[in-house]
Amino acid sequence: MLTTLLALALAAAAPAEGHQRDVETAVFELCPQVVAGTLDLADPARLAAAGYTATAPRQVQDGTNPRAVRGSGTGQIVISGSFSEGRGICSVWFGGPGNRDAARALRRTARRYGYGNGSVLRLGDDTEMRIFRQPRGNEQTMTIFDADAGGELEFEPATTVVIMRGI
Repeated sequence: MLTTLLALALAAAAPAEGHQRDVETAVFELCPQVVAGTLDLADPARLAAAGYTATAPRQVQDGTNPRAVRGSGTGQIVISGSFSEGRGICSVWFGGPGNRDAARALRRTARRYGYGNGSVLRLGDDTEMRIFRQPRGNEQTMTIFDADAGGELEFEPATTVVIMRGI
């Protein structure tokens, strides 16, 4: 009986395979297109093809960035970003049950996409942040925050991934 309860608890905490795949697609396929300038998050047809819906733009320091969502509730994935003059930035927010396992899997997957092991830093509020860089010449950096940085999801646990190129 105890073994059955433990198995059920672990299954409930693990990220759903489809959700994990959607997170990895956002981080390793869609965001690189945004930071390279080949995907405009303001293009509703391209968003729909990727399973996303445009929402109100995200307010940023210099104005706004297009923003889109996939899913709802704790299964929601939010993506926002822009490209201008050879510089790009893209952020992905995800969370919910199994979030920590999903974030760990994402860090492992980063290595397959050419990112290094990642430097671990702690912010003033003790939030863990990992910075991953691709080899010289690519100029692409990925930062993973173990938090809802910017308050996009309004629930915890959550993870924020920021990919930058040329910044």
